[in-house]
Amino acid sequence: MNRIIVEDESTSKPAVDAETRNFTATVRRFADFDFKIKPEQVKKQMPYLVYLFFLVMLFIYNSHRSEKIIREADKLQQEVKDLRSEYISELSQLMGESKQSAVAKKLAPHGIKELKTPPSKITYGRE
Repeated sequence: MNRIIVEDESTSKPAVDAETRNFTATVRRFADFDFKIKPEQVKKQMPYLVYLFFLVMLFIYNSHRSEKIIREADKLQQEVKDLRSEYISELSQLMGESKQSAVAKKLAPHGIKELKTPPSKITYGRE
């Protein structure tokens, strides 16, 4: 009842190619946090790293500049609101002072009095 099964070694174990072994070794290295970087690899990647550094610096500069512009725009918007409210208050004060009764009161000390009769129209020649 017990039988011994004999299999060919080539069919029992799947062949592991070089790519799979390299991938497995790379994954194992990353899992172990074992980053052995050779100086030649760093030299090879230097232009890419400089490019990334340049992009990061450009991004930081751009974000700082945009924040500065936003703050400045908010400040100017607040200044416009303040000037508008000042304009409205000055305009209302001027309208109150330019009324006929207010002008008459201001000119009374100088001897100028308000007319009691309406002005008449002067015509020339043809009637």
